[in-house]
Amino acid sequence: MRETQLYKKVYGCLIGGAIGDAFGIRVEMMHYRDIEAQYGRVTHFGPLPPRQSSQQLPLERWYPLGVQLGSVDGFHPLGRWSRETGAYTDDMRYKLMACHAILRRRGPITGRDLAAEWLNYRLMVEGAEEYEPTLSWPGPQRAYARIVASLDGLVQMAQQQRPCLSGWDTPMGLIHAGDPAGAAKGGYSMAVAVATALTPGATIGQVVENVLTYADSLGSHAGEFVGRVNRLLEIAARCEDAFGLYEPFYREFLVTFPPWDAVFTLEMVPAALAICFIAKGDAEHAIIGAANLGRDSDTITSMVGELMGALEGYDAFPGDWVDQVARLNPEPDMARMAEDLCALIRERAQAQQERAGALLSTLLEQG
Repeated sequence: MRETQLYKKVYGCLIGGAIGDAFGIRVEMMHYRDIEAQYGRVTHFGPLPPRQSSQQLPLERWYPLGVQLGSVDGFHPLGRWSRETGAYTDDMRYKLMACHAILRRRGPITGRDLAAEWLNYRLMVEGAEEYEPTLSWPGPQRAYARIVASLDGLVQMAQQQRPCLSGWDTPMGLIHAGDPAGAAKGGYSMAVAVATALTPGATIGQVVENVLTYADSLGSHAGEFVGRVNRLLEIAARCEDAFGLYEPFYREFLVTFPPWDAVFTLEMVPAALAICFIAKGDAEHAIIGAANLGRDSDTITSMVGELMGALEGYDAFPGDWVDQVARLNPEPDMARMAEDLCALIRERAQAQQERAGALLSTLLEQG
């Protein structure tokens, strides 16, 4: 299984998302000019000196939960839960939980399925006697679960038309590998992008084309999203590298947040697509370019890592990056999860082929 192109792409998507998340969290919510002034360009996976106060005008106030959360046992509940560089954050925890739900469901999931998975996780961390096997990470899990799997959050999740949030919908692209139309029914732009990228020989141009084709999945944001992607790609086509995108991006494309659905859809996803477009298959440059952009850099860089991994395979990333992130995030085992997802994708494809064969036989008999 691990020698197949499908495995290389699926594992590339998972480990690439984790690499991007872990690489970008170190400069999250920094202005790109502050990153450059304090660190030069962040090109390595080592620790960085403590950040200094920003020298740029404030872009907006951001309080994703109304009040800034404090640390629990020395770690932010939504951040990385390790002192070592290479641990991922809540971005990957959410997406891996969705993958876990897909594997349990043996196919695409609903909002109710994802809510049930998070409720089960909360039962586990709260010490319930009975719960189904679930994912677990060493860290402030109880505080984290009370945020992600609050009663209000679970009700809202269960009622969602599409299970995953826009920008965190990559798992729906994995289960719809090679089927962007199916991905658009169950997810948003990142689901469509990854479903397309998993197709043998897929290019970033084909990814962008399908993302724009199925933009209606974004509802009221669809028209603005298409305009922003087209405009940003016009700029990207004139950039020699990802760093050339920064100034025009900050000048024209920033979105105030919260609410988070708009900034994910209208700022972060277009940025990820443009950086992958500029990178021309160079996964290392894409990761470095996305992280040094700043803003919500762990999320943007995670998207970039997922898309580059799905397009190019896990071996497109530096081997020491892959090893470091896999070592610091041993559970769930992303290599094993990739194997399980590949087996499920193959199982679903074979079932579809059998149904198509049976239908064809019936039609021929009737003729």
